[in-house]
Amino acid sequence: MEKELQQKHQKLRDIIRQMGAVVVAYSGGVDSTFLAFVCQDILKDKSIAVTAISETYPQKEYEEALAFAKQLGLNHRVINTSELSSEEFSRNPVNRCYYCKQELFKKLRKIADKERVPDVLDGTTLSDEGDYRPGRKAACELKVRSPLAEAGLTKKEVRELSQLLNVPSWDKPAYACLASRFPYGEEITADKLKRVEEAEELLHQLGFKVCRVRSHQNIARIEVETSQLADLVSQREPIVTKLQDLGFDYVALDLEGYRSGSMNKNISTLSTEEALQGELTAYNEIDLAVSYFNCPHCQDQKLYETVTKNTRYRQCEKCGGIWFNINEMEKAVGDKIRFNMPDAANPQETTTPAKCPSCFTNMSSIRGLELPDIKVSACMICQGRWIEGSEVAELQARGIFSQVKSFIMRLF
Repeated sequence: MEKELQQKHQKLRDIIRQMGAVVVAYSGGVDSTFLAFVCQDILKDKSIAVTAISETYPQKEYEEALAFAKQLGLNHRVINTSELSSEEFSRNPVNRCYYCKQELFKKLRKIADKERVPDVLDGTTLSDEGDYRPGRKAACELKVRSPLAEAGLTKKEVRELSQLLNVPSWDKPAYACLASRFPYGEEITADKLKRVEEAEELLHQLGFKVCRVRSHQNIARIEVETSQLADLVSQREPIVTKLQDLGFDYVALDLEGYRSGSMNKNISTLSTEEALQGELTAYNEIDLAVSYFNCPHCQDQKLYETVTKNTRYRQCEKCGGIWFNINEMEKAVGDKIRFNMPDAANPQETTTPAKCPSCFTNMSSIRGLELPDIKVSACMICQGRWIEGSEVAELQARGIFSQVKSFIMRLF
């Protein structure tokens, strides 16, 4: 095992050990299986792996999750969720995953509260920032931790560790829930989900291990790995016959091949922001007073809580950067608080996008008309704000910190 990977693995184990007891969202995928395995290894029966079954979760995936849980000796439970009972989910808006994860995490939080378990975990890794993932907002709201991301592990590294530690899911293809097969705005029903599940099961039986059947009303758009495009064409007759029997009028092969998250291709930043804005007002109940938030700039340096005039913010003692939850920023604007640079701080500029310490996604840079030379980073999911230590030092030197607060609050 390479030294860097070994260090990340040890960091993950240290994080989990400090928790003492956990509830793990366990789907049987590569990431959640590895996380459940490590938690079971360290915490034994104080780790509860929970699988949620619903119309969006194929029977084959459920059976694999049961098999992995038995093989690894997990303390395993199964619950039912019903995303389709939510109109917000079934109408399939661009932030559909928010409602799905909200349903799941609420049920996991109830289990944790009943068992007196402090932490609910999911299998989010650092690699999950690359695609549009509104489900992260639900995780933040319900204080779901992502120890794989906290430890700095990518999906590739999780697979490597899984193989080294003989976790059986190490080579399992990536998978997303069946709801991801439909274009945003097309209503999702139980019948449509079952149709897609049966179509993909046929492709699996024909040897297409990595595949998707994207459902565009009465058109089935098939994605397979580019190396298997010719193989699929050679077997087109049974595929067309079966998919038409399932109710598709047309069966098409996507010549670009399989792409994770291909339905997100045309989502713009603006449409994403509009979809989430209606829910942002509910976000100010999030409590950031937790010990594991790391500095977006220094990464391995903890952010320490400071309270001034009843306003809570977090600051890095190493670089001087400041992090605000959105509702705390609102209080800061009203109170005109002053900020102090820690004595030992050494502010430095960076060109690397800062990662949200809460959601682990890349934040976007925003600037204001009043002070266009001052940059602030904003998290699109939780709407938190990060100010680099170099910017804090500049604002202090110019004595104008209060002027910058108004545009820090703006959406980007």
